[in-house]
Amino acid sequence: MKKRKKTVKRILALLFVLIVCLLILLIMNFKVWKYFSKKEVVKIEIPDECSLMFESILHNIKDSAGCENSCRAKCYILEKDYYNSEFIGKENSCNECECYCK
Repeated sequence: MKKRKKTVKRILALLFVLIVCLLILLIMNFKVWKYFSKKEVVKIEIPDECSLMFESILHNIKDSAGCENSCRAKCYILEKDYYNSEFIGKENSCNECECYCK
């Protein structure tokens, strides 16, 4: 009877250690800690890169929807989450697009 209890205790201890190791591997593999950390907002400016053609200015970023799409793409490239965007349209100059990523 004592031998059987000892064997059961060893098996339970081994299972416990294996479960702890498995949890540690899962946490490291899926980078769970980054979901619990507080993310700060980063401001990124995207240039419009406008050009002059036939006496009118052609914009790469024409409106707030274009600015938002550019911001989402930039945040994705930086492996951050899109938070917000600000579009400032200018008539005689290049537009401004400011992105906020978390």
